Amino acid sequence: MTEVRHEDVAAYALGLLSEEEKTAFEHHLAGCGSCAAEVGSFTAMGELIKGVHPDDLLPSP
Repeated sequence: MTEVRHEDVAAYALGLLSEEEKTAFEHHLAGCGSCAAEVGSFTAMGELIKGVHPDDLLPSP
């Protein structure tokens, strides 16, 4: 059985977990409101980051 760690929230939100880890974490999410809320935060932040163009991060000339 795969051990679920609360630290896996970011890895889950970024799609970095193996299939086995992902399945275990999704079972954990069903009963852990704290992790579920964190996943929601990471997901929202990911959407914001997707909207940033790399040129926007460079200093102005």
